[in-house]
Amino acid sequence: MPERPGLFSLGFLAINLQFALVTAIAALFFAFSGYLAHLGVAPATAGFIISADSLAALVIQPVIAPLVHPGVSRRWLAGGSLILAAALFMAGQVTSVPLLVTARLLQGAGFICVVSALVTMIVQCIPPDMSGRAFGWVSLIRLVPYAVIPPLFDLMKIAPSSFGKVLALAGVAALVPILALALPQSLTAEQAAAPAPGLSGMLDSLRSPSVIMLLLSSLLLFCGYSAVFFYLKQFGIGRGIANVSLFFTIATVAMILVRLCGGWFFDRYSKIILCVMGLFATAVCYALLPACASGRGLFILAGIAGLGWGVAMPLQAAVMFDISSPRTRGMNQNLLIVMMQAGFFLGPLLGGWMISLSGYTALFASLAALTVAAVLMMAGVGRTVKK
Repeated sequence: MPERPGLFSLGFLAINLQFALVTAIAALFFAFSGYLAHLGVAPATAGFIISADSLAALVIQPVIAPLVHPGVSRRWLAGGSLILAAALFMAGQVTSVPLLVTARLLQGAGFICVVSALVTMIVQCIPPDMSGRAFGWVSLIRLVPYAVIPPLFDLMKIAPSSFGKVLALAGVAALVPILALALPQSLTAEQAAAPAPGLSGMLDSLRSPSVIMLLLSSLLLFCGYSAVFFYLKQFGIGRGIANVSLFFTIATVAMILVRLCGGWFFDRYSKIILCVMGLFATAVCYALLPACASGRGLFILAGIAGLGWGVAMPLQAAVMFDISSPRTRGMNQNLLIVMMQAGFFLGPLLGGWMISLSGYTALFASLAALTVAAVLMMAGVGRTVKK
């Protein structure tokens, strides 16, 4: 009997290291608002500069998703790395608002080219029966830098005035993935010669009810996650709750533990049922947030939210892998990232409107309802796949 391929191949590990690198670069920008304040940029203008990279990614990724395939993914990786490095150097050197916006737009474009290429490459390394564990590890690798980088800034006492030098070093680091071009390509002749899915391939995917429902479920999940991320602190301050920021510390630890210790059961049980359970736990958390009157209640809900997010996010990617044909796996994963970007755009936007109209109770009730809708979408994926 031929030996069964394992998950932790050299290619899988190498691509995850590159994911860790580009995510660490993105995590550096948690300190960007302080740097913009040091430059004298007004808060309202700074908000647009900060969000410009996500806007670029949201526009560009739907265009490139059907074009990136295994045969050309390393070229996209190299090109995206060059653009990202140039943008980081530029962001650390310029001081005018138009040039800062340009640098952030270029950064978003380069970043999304790199991520799209890495996603396309890593799906070729995943054994078909290990998608749950694989995306558990990928999501863990992409989460850890956000937990590590901010404390490192505090430990090293990096002042806002020094952030330009940090960006210059990040620009050098962004060039590292180009070294992948020197490694032998481990594609089969069929993979290397396969054409890009193209617009026709993307339209075929979008005609699939299961793909559409999964994409919509992901959009609703990230709308809720981003709205909580951006508005929870103000909610807690209004309630007189101290140390509100610990909510995301606790939630992040829970997400890391779920993905680190629980990945083994992602492939042993129904991914859709587990994902539905994670989404439902998240909806319950949102519904109970308005009832919090103390830090203790808020931090208990943080653990519930972290558990729900930690299960649902990687399993949506794993389910997408399972229901996609080999030709469209990379493209469909990139479409999921489009939904994440859209969620981070729509969540804060709609959340701000909801708060201004009806307050935080209405916001969290709406997020709970949206997440229940995401539950129903995932359940619909299960019914469609069974048919």
